[in-house]
Amino acid sequence: MSITVLLLQMIKLFALMCLGYVLYKINIIDDHTRAHLTKFVLFVTTPALIIHSFVENMGNIGKGEMGGLFGIAFAMYAVLAVLSIIIVLVLRIGKKQRAMYMFMTVFANVGFMGFPVVEAIYGTQGVFYTAIFNCMFNILIFTFGVFLINYGQEDDGGIQSVISLKKLLNPGVLCCIVSVVIFLADIPVHPVINELLDDVGGLTSTLAMLLVGSSLAVMNPKELFGDFRIYIYAAVKQIAIPFLMWPLIHMFAGDGMLAAVTLIMASMPVANSAVLFATEYGRDEKLACRSVFITTASSMATIPFVVSICL
Repeated sequence: MSITVLLLQMIKLFALMCLGYVLYKINIIDDHTRAHLTKFVLFVTTPALIIHSFVENMGNIGKGEMGGLFGIAFAMYAVLAVLSIIIVLVLRIGKKQRAMYMFMTVFANVGFMGFPVVEAIYGTQGVFYTAIFNCMFNILIFTFGVFLINYGQEDDGGIQSVISLKKLLNPGVLCCIVSVVIFLADIPVHPVINELLDDVGGLTSTLAMLLVGSSLAVMNPKELFGDFRIYIYAAVKQIAIPFLMWPLIHMFAGDGMLAAVTLIMASMPVANSAVLFATEYGRDEKLACRSVFITTASSMATIPFVVSICL
C-alpha cells in the first residue's frame, strides 16, 4: 500500500469531517437534519453500498472463502474482547466504568469510518471485506454488546430481556442477510439495478464523514479534554492494540488486501454507538462522548502511522 495514497485519502476524509463540524456550527446541519441523514445512511446508502460490493465480487471470491472471512472477523472481535479485559486492569479503570471501556474497546467505528477509509484505498473488493466485518459488528453489538455494557450492573438478571429479536433484526443485519443470500445463490442482478446501487452507495462515504463531524460538534469542548486517561486509552486502543494484533492478522489473513483491511478495522476509533448504548443503558455518556471525539480526531494520524509500520 502506498502510504502517500493513504495520507491523501485520510486528509480528504478529515476535511469532510471538518466540513460537517462547521456546517453544524453555522446551523446548515441541525439536530433534525442530522437525525434524518443518519437514518438515510444507515437504512439506504450503506445497505446499497454493501449489496453492490457483494454483487461486484460474485465470481471473484469463492463461497468457501466467505466462511473464512466471517471466521477472521469473529476472531478479531474475540481477541478484542480479551484485550478489553487486560486494558481495564492495566489502566486501573474503576468498576463503574469498566463496562464502558470494554464496550468501547471491542466495538470500533467499522461502519461510518471503516467504509470511507477502505473504499478510498481499495475500492469495491475492500468494501466487500469491510462489509463482512460490519455484518459481524451488527450481530455482536446487539447480543454480546448488550451483555458487555451491562457487565457489573446490580440487576444483571435483566440483561436477557433487553436482547430482543427486534433490535437484532436491524437494517444492518438484514442487509447482510440479503447480501449473503444473493452471493451464495448467485442471484443475477440487472446491470441497471447494480449501477443504481453503486450510485446510491457512493453517497455513503461523504455523508458518513459529514455526520461524524457534526456529531463531534454537538459535544461540549470543555468536557472533552480534561480527562488525561482518555489520551492514554486512545494510544493503547489505536496504536498498541493494532501492533499487538498484527502478528495474528498476518498469520491468518496473509499479507494481502484482507490483512490490510483487517488491520485498518482494528485501528478504527470508538464507534458512535458507544454514546447511544451509554445513554440507553445508564452508563457514563460523557466518557463515551470524550472517547469518540478523541479517538476519531486522532485516528487521522494513528491509522496512517500503524499502516506505515505494519504494511
